[in-house]
Amino acid sequence: MNKKIDIENYLSSIKYTTRKELVEKTGLSDRTIRNLISELKTKRVVIYSSKTKGYRLAKEIKTMSDIEKEEETRLVEHSLNDCKSRTKQLNRQKRKYIAYLKKMEQIQLEEQNYNHIPRID
Repeated sequence: MNKKIDIENYLSSIKYTTRKELVEKTGLSDRTIRNLISELKTKRVVIYSSKTKGYRLAKEIKTMSDIEKEEETRLVEHSLNDCKSRTKQLNRQKRKYIAYLKKMEQIQLEEQNYNHIPRID
């Protein structure tokens, strides 16, 4: 069953919705929900954090009071900081993969050079 679902329709700008709730409401797998949320984050601001369970859409700026704007700013900054932290972690992981590939290439070149014995005729 491959349903095309707009995950944005299942999120609110008021209430947080967990992945578990999204899985139950949509019938999609947790992995699919994560992928849809990730894709949505490239189009809209989705508020989340390591401290809050669930996701919610950022509120429309023009509709908020000054106090709500301050709180929303704090939440978006927190989400951004979580994103930056994950980026740093992923970059550290990438360095290991790159180092491994470079080492593999180096060893393969050494083996090719070692196995290539020029003929003396």
